Amino acid sequence: MSYPETTAQHPGSKRISLSLLLLSLVSSLLLPGSMVLAQERWFQVEVSVFSNESYADRAGEVWQAAKQRLAYPDNMRKLQSLLDFLFIDSLLPDTGFADSLERPEPTPEQMLAQQIAQFGPEPATTGNGFTFIDFERDSFLQLPDSASDFQQTNRALERSPDHRLLFHGLWRQPVENTADAVPVFVSGGQLFGEYPELQGSITIRFNDNRDRVVIDTNLWLTEFSTVPLESSDWELPDIPGDYLPARMQVEDALNNATWHPIQVYLMQQSREMRSTEFHYLDHPALGVVIEVNPYEVPPLILQPEI
Repeated sequence: MSYPETTAQHPGSKRISLSLLLLSLVSSLLLPGSMVLAQERWFQVEVSVFSNESYADRAGEVWQAAKQRLAYPDNMRKLQSLLDFLFIDSLLPDTGFADSLERPEPTPEQMLAQQIAQFGPEPATTGNGFTFIDFERDSFLQLPDSASDFQQTNRALERSPDHRLLFHGLWRQPVENTADAVPVFVSGGQLFGEYPELQGSITIRFNDNRDRVVIDTNLWLTEFSTVPLESSDWELPDIPGDYLPARMQVEDALNNATWHPIQVYLMQQSREMRSTEFHYLDHPALGVVIEVNPYEVPPLILQPEI
């Protein structure tokens, strides 16, 4: 007599299979290289913005305040830096005594913070949490100089009598279509009150066919004077509160000078780029060099519980 074939099944096998299915689903939601995020494409972006010090070039075009629109985008964000997470508010120099006749001597800790603040990024805002920095997986995080390909370019700009390096950014980000693109806050150069010479934003996005990366520049370089000009009606937009420069130079923080914008040079350009290629955007008052390279976010390795 023949019997129909049967397959023995452990009572807990269904539960094990269900657990594996749930684990696979959770992993697909967490890991950057998962199927859920398969459409997300990351790039490493490096940008340097520099000035053109030639007065003849700047005066070659007519710059009228009434025809220029200076504005920050609503969804802008700032590049984060390692020093943003290391600053302690109590160590920052107190500039609240700018109008006082007596200036207290800064403590050694405050003097050190002043020296760091003169070349470092803005201090971190006060918060209760502690953030771990992941240079391989965090977006819009300023990378260390050791990862830069622009070191020779930046040194050449700094040594040139015809140019000044105003901003250098090196970060990684997912690149989106135009509607979802995230502009990056840009500022640099000397500070005049609360306003730096260079202000604006840069947006990295895909073109409509998603076969080219596009850079959109929305930058303006301002000339200031303590004496207002009757013929000048330039008005600078307010810098969003979270982006106000806190690393003011000591001499600017302690005096009562009032600075007036007397000339603004606006740079609004869009350029489609091939990845891994060096691109240069020209302008009478500014120059931008940029390179974008595809970046694959390494998978997050989950450690098994012991």
